[in-house]
Amino acid sequence: MSQLEEALRRTLAGAAGQAPQAPATLTGTVEARYRRRRNRTRAMLATAAVVAVLGGTAFALKDGTPRAMPAAPPTATLPPAIEKVWPQAIHDLPATLPDGRAFRPYQFIDDRTLLVTPEDRTKLPDAVYAYDVRAGDARKITDLPKETALFPEGLVAGGGRVMWWTVPGNGRGQLWSAPLSGGPARVVAGLPMDDGGVDAMAVAGDRIVFSVQEGGVFTVPLRGGTVKPVKGGADSHLLAWPWIGRPGMASAKGEPMFGTIRNVQTGETDTAFTRPGDESIRCGLEVCAGWTVRGGFTRLRDGSQERPDPCADRPQTVTPGRFCAELVKGSGQALEVLRDRRTGRSAVLGIARSSMLGLVPNMGQRLMHYTVQGRMRLVDLTKIP
Repeated sequence: MSQLEEALRRTLAGAAGQAPQAPATLTGTVEARYRRRRNRTRAMLATAAVVAVLGGTAFALKDGTPRAMPAAPPTATLPPAIEKVWPQAIHDLPATLPDGRAFRPYQFIDDRTLLVTPEDRTKLPDAVYAYDVRAGDARKITDLPKETALFPEGLVAGGGRVMWWTVPGNGRGQLWSAPLSGGPARVVAGLPMDDGGVDAMAVAGDRIVFSVQEGGVFTVPLRGGTVKPVKGGADSHLLAWPWIGRPGMASAKGEPMFGTIRNVQTGETDTAFTRPGDESIRCGLEVCAGWTVRGGFTRLRDGSQERPDPCADRPQTVTPGRFCAELVKGSGQALEVLRDRRTGRSAVLGIARSSMLGLVPNMGQRLMHYTVQGRMRLVDLTKIP
């Protein structure tokens, strides 16, 4: 083990030792989640930035190679506040549901209704709710059955239903569904699943579309039925329906993640532009991000609009999207700034250094959330032109 590797091990071990201890009742859940996420985590570490601080210097591991990067945020003139740049995308809400419980938002069902689950550090969520952001009230959609065992994953609404997936621990995945109008949830499909589980899920007409970590895109009727593979999707992953692509998170070193994508409805294909010297390239539906000897870059899939990536030195989602968050120091303070990689526009979010938990939209997720002065702020990225 090299000196750097040993220092990284000690740093991460020390951070783990200082973390809050989970309640004893969650031991089994944590172990089950570890097993299920193990493969996914390995794949993510191969491509995403893992940051540690050693003696005041930050190192990002990319494809196993340490890269030194600045420990302090960049200094620049701060852009205007987001409520001035994109006011149509902002929703400021109470931080709790009407019953006083904190909540986690997933997506807008319509222009005023938010899909949420209660948040409680001591226990698993017990139900899914529709939260009216204008009236301020919440309606229970369905109870989360005990059989789900873990936190619901991939919660998504469409076609008049809400869906999620789980792996109870017996090695067989389950897709669950319930009517948005209200009613009991039930399993709509069961399928063999590795520890990585489902890596993306969406609604396409009257069917659920999903892909699994090991590769393969499938569909199943919203109300249950036979799981069918998508033609030509055996080694692919769902990016944003109807686009699927390869390779997924477990891409080989040097091969762009989602470098090649295909529209399964039209047959159109798209191969991302690359040039010699590009490293660790990760592509989304519009944008690719990667590294060269000059530093991080971002550009559109066709190679146009290449510019330095303002978020290159921040922990990122595996699949880069149009938006990212960067910590910028200006006017004597450091604040999170939302960057639009496609247009170059930016806006101050109104918060200082963040845990990033709600600030890094991934895959098809188009909702950001964070707390400002005791209230929850939602940023609906679909409302930004």
